[in-house]
Amino acid sequence: MFIMEKKRGANWGVDEEVLVIEEVKRRGDILFGSFKGSGVKGKGKGLKEKEWQGIADLLNSKFDTQKRTWEEVKKKYYNIKTRSKEKLDGLKHPKTGGGPPLPPLSQGEETFLRLSASEPNMCGVVGGIDTDAPGTSDINDQPVHVDHSLEAEGTGTLITSVETSSLTRSLQGKATKPSQRKDKRESESRKRNIEELEETNLKLDNKRLEEEIQKIKEEKEILTLKKEVLILKKQKLILDIQTSFPSFLAEM
Repeated sequence: MFIMEKKRGANWGVDEEVLVIEEVKRRGDILFGSFKGSGVKGKGKGLKEKEWQGIADLLNSKFDTQKRTWEEVKKKYYNIKTRSKEKLDGLKHPKTGGGPPLPPLSQGEETFLRLSASEPNMCGVVGGIDTDAPGTSDINDQPVHVDHSLEAEGTGTLITSVETSSLTRSLQGKATKPSQRKDKRESESRKRNIEELEETNLKLDNKRLEEEIQKIKEEKEILTLKKEVLILKKQKLILDIQTSFPSFLAEM
């Protein structure tokens, strides 16, 4: 009996892995949502497969590599998820007695942890299983180890998204600090620019206000002069009448 050797797929590129994680997280409501109601379960499975196929189509349209099936895309996502959690657990509980350290996070794993940090419970429930994940026969990686010491005292809940985000930042380490310093400098530079613009606008407003006040003063002076001219004209008119018609004024 001949045993056909399974053909090995083309290696995944960094950009492919990142795109898979981003698209899965973006479509998470359908991919990982529960569909309740009579006759809905089968439709829900079809909707999920359609979303996985959509991600595969997007990958195949963007990258000139081997065409990916939706099953390969799903398997790749769960492989990245498993490795990310293993490295996160290795950071929280480093091995004693020597042994090689865990390799650094890949870009796909960093993307997974970063996007998962804002989710309510990245690690799931103690003792639970991921019902939507491919079977263990489809994935060569070891099962995810869940650390019970992370449970909150008296509850069945694991670490919160805030704690996960903190651990992710620690795992990334010094590599993120230059970027953070750069972002801080850019933020301070933008703040200074805004303050300078506000100061310039304030000066311009003050200048316009001074000009308006000066204009009002000048108009007031002109009105005063006009009034004085009218008074003088009136006095001249009376004088002319007195000179021209003295007898008329005497009879009045």
